[in-house]
Amino acid sequence: MKKSLVVLFAILCTLWTAAASASPQVDETIFKWVQSSARCDYYFNTQQICYGKDDEGNFDYDKLVVPVLKIYDYLMIDDVVAKRRWNGNSTEGFSDLVGAAEYYVINLKDNTVYFKQQDFIDSTWTTLAVNNPDRTVQLDQLSEKSFDSSFYKRIIDYALRNRVKLAIRSNGHISDELLAKMQAEQDEYRAQNKAYDARDNEELDEKSADRVKAAIEAQNKDEDKDKKDKKKDKKKK
Repeated sequence: MKKSLVVLFAILCTLWTAAASASPQVDETIFKWVQSSARCDYYFNTQQICYGKDDEGNFDYDKLVVPVLKIYDYLMIDDVVAKRRWNGNSTEGFSDLVGAAEYYVINLKDNTVYFKQQDFIDSTWTTLAVNNPDRTVQLDQLSEKSFDSSFYKRIIDYALRNRVKLAIRSNGHISDELLAKMQAEQDEYRAQNKAYDARDNEELDEKSADRVKAAIEAQNKDEDKDKKDKKKDKKKK
């Protein structure tokens, strides 16, 4: 009996090791881990998150475009495959399914998340199938304890902490006036809200930092000039 238990334990260890070794290596210099549920790990792409555009093609700094990565456990993988079979969808290549790349559009003004696209991926990051959920979620209607709610809030917090970086990444021709305004908003947000992780308060690269500094100096000069002009007008009166 003892020998059988030892053999069974060894088999289980071998299976677990094989499963673990098959899990993809996530580059955490690109993807920020947020949380793990019983069924998957949640990441978002810090190097590609950016601002979107409105219907007229203008940059909308209340709209975030967010690439997301979810790595599934074996039960979630089985569930996805079973549902695809049930719905008559192809399961070719799904023996190597590891998770999904998802794409959200978060509207900070409307407090909504639009679930735009879901790509099932294998261990080589190759897309196996694409879904277009075309679904919008109202953030204030989600349970505070839900994993989705926590995930969205963390993404939004990161974006507000790095408002200037995202703005420059999204629009290389953003005005100095708007940059200076965003820097002030970012500084205020960081001062009033403690970071989940100190690393979330990212620094700008040297070129971007110099640009923002120049924008702030130009803005200050304009404000000083306005004040002087107003004083002159008062004296004339």
